[in-house]
Amino acid sequence: MSKISTLNIRMTDNEASANYPKSYIIMQFDDMTSDMGTVLYIFDTEREACEKLAELDDLDYLGIVEGLHHQRSLGGIVVGS
Repeated sequence: MSKISTLNIRMTDNEASANYPKSYIIMQFDDMTSDMGTVLYIFDTEREACEKLAELDDLDYLGIVEGLHHQRSLGGIVVGS
């Protein structure tokens, strides 16, 4: 597990995913609809990230972002009606 607590790393969730492609990132977003936020912690596994998230007191706008290598796609084309 890597922990970033002394740095104030601001970026979008897409930038975090690209910068830490093999990691799970806990970010605190600016608001509920924002994709911009502060990277708080970097983890090697999803389990570590979920355990840390459960320990935190201030959960306002926190989320876990997957690195690019962890993201999955169903592929194909989605057609709406």
